[in-house]
This record gives sequence, structure tokens and C-alpha cells, in this order.
Amino acid sequence: MRKRITALFIAAAMLFSVSACGNGNQNNEGTQSEPEQAEPVKEERPEDTIQADAEPERAAEGKGLVIYFSCTGNTEVLAEEIAAQTGAELVRILPKEPYSEEDLNYHEDDCRANMEQNDDAARPAIAGDALDLGEYDTLYLGFPIWWGKLPKIMLTFLDTYDLSGKTVLPFCTSGGSGIEAAVSEILGEEPDANVKEGLRVSGSDSADCADAVAKWLEANGGNEDESD
Repeated sequence: MRKRITALFIAAAMLFSVSACGNGNQNNEGTQSEPEQAEPVKEERPEDTIQADAEPERAAEGKGLVIYFSCTGNTEVLAEEIAAQTGAELVRILPKEPYSEEDLNYHEDDCRANMEQNDDAARPAIAGDALDLGEYDTLYLGFPIWWGKLPKIMLTFLDTYDLSGKTVLPFCTSGGSGIEAAVSEILGEEPDANVKEGLRVSGSDSADCADAVAKWLEANGGNEDESD
């Protein structure tokens, strides 16, 4: 009786082994061909769809652009903080002829910066290709204050581009002068733009400007993160 039970057990084990081998070959093909190909598709396709759908929507709503001129780096720090808080893109205005330290020696009447500021017709050339501002509804426009006014290269920018219908939020760094005269210059050059209240930060305080930027953006409706 024990031998018969043992024989039946062996026969059943052999039958199960043959069946398992057949199914094992099928599963190996599935493991090699399906997970390696199918799983990445499940991960990538939703992201691709979101990007493809989101980009036209953002373009339709308009995007923000932080565009700034900076020689010593103070205004650049402020511009980067504004870009970080808004998610706006960042572009620096570079002069075709860079400014040297001697050019910025304001104590010398014949330094380049002073001569430009005293010449109403001065329009320093901007380096690089022209910008396409068509997709941007909001411009954060930054600059240092030179003798109470816009640096003349900013007038070059305003002469070059039509900002009609755009919201412009001016910001500046300065050692003591306010931003009011510069804002008036922007309004004079761009009467059809929606020019908001300007933000002035002392050059020495530009590294600790986060709170000032946040309050300014909240007051002027420019604190929506464009990257969301």
C-alpha cells in the first residue's frame, strides 16, 4: 500500500513538472518583452501629454519675463530673486560695448556713464539677437539708477520694443535715488503699457531682498508662479 501511494505521488509530481515547464517558457517571454517595453510607456506618456497640453495653455495665458541690465551684479541678484518667486524667465540686457570700471567711475565727469547720462540722444547698442516678446504679458524690468534716471541703454531697449498692452513692473537698485523718475521715463516711452509701481532696493541690500520682493509682487499682482 505504501509503495502504491509513493508511485502515485511520483506520477503526480512528474505531471506537475511538465505542466510548469510549459507555462514557464510563456512567462519568460512575457517578462522579457512586456515589462521592459510597457512600463516605460506608462511612465513617459502621461508626462509627454501634460507637457504637450500645458504649453499652448501657458502661451495663451501669457508668461512673465524678467529682463534686466546690471553692471556690478546688484540688480542681477534682485532680478534672480524676482524670477525665483514668480517662475518667470530671465534675460539679461548686455551692452554691445561692455562697461569697464573706468566707464563707471562716476566721480569723473568724462567717464562713459556720465557722458551718456548727460547726452539726451545717447542710445548704447544692445548685444545679441532681438527678443521675441509676443508671448509675454508681464515684463519685470530691472536696472540700476544712474544719476536719478534710467541708464541710457534702457532707453535703447524701450525704443526697440513696443510694450503696448503689456504689464510692466519696474525694479531697481540704487545707492540713494528713488525709482520714481525712472518709472516716469518708462511711462513716457510706453504710454500704452500698464506700468505698475516700482520696487527700489538699496544695492547693498540686494542679497536680502526676498521679503521686499514678495510684498511688492503681492501689491502689484505679479506673484503668480508661471511654472505651475
